[in-house]
Amino acid sequence: MIVKLLRSTNAGMTLLELSAGIVVISIIAIGMTSGAQAVMLHYQSDTVRQDLRQYGNNIMREIVRELNLAQKVEIDSFNGFARLRLYKYYTDISPELVVACDDRSGIQFNSDVPVDGVLKFPSEGVFRGPNKRTVYVDDFVVEYDMQPGLGSDTFKNSYMTLSLVLAMESDVMDESFQPVKEQHIYRRSVFMGTAYIQTKVTNAMGVNPDA
Repeated sequence: MIVKLLRSTNAGMTLLELSAGIVVISIIAIGMTSGAQAVMLHYQSDTVRQDLRQYGNNIMREIVRELNLAQKVEIDSFNGFARLRLYKYYTDISPELVVACDDRSGIQFNSDVPVDGVLKFPSEGVFRGPNKRTVYVDDFVVEYDMQPGLGSDTFKNSYMTLSLVLAMESDVMDESFQPVKEQHIYRRSVFMGTAYIQTKVTNAMGVNPDA
């Protein structure tokens, strides 16, 4: 009788054991799924970040290059961002290049995508769009460096600081259940040697470019 009882007990799992096994397997499956989702989300965000970094570095390099070529530079504002007017020659009335900014289109040269359409702002692409990630320009600031000790006003007006702030917002929620926003900041200090030399020469000759 005892032998038969042992055999019937060891023949299979009880309902309680089966339920416990299902629970354990479910927990493991949920953990693996959550881990895979977290890895995928990080990969997608890193892909968009890389596009932002590449754009930020390249566009700032192009702006600096154009500033170094210009003989005269003016600063004003447009769309809530700084705008640069670059003149090829000191006596020109109209700028050869206007560097403006739009929050969704990024930096534009004469209302077009810089470098013949190559430097397009990465607001569109994989892992971007509704319920995914939104990429935009948060700020674009251009200022003359007027710190004491830099010399004459002519020299100060030839030394410029540029700040470009790119932002990425994700619909993925953090611990406080708020949309995740991160900023990528790019700064460049530029000494516009061509404009400085041309200004010095023009002032020495007593020429008024506005005459």
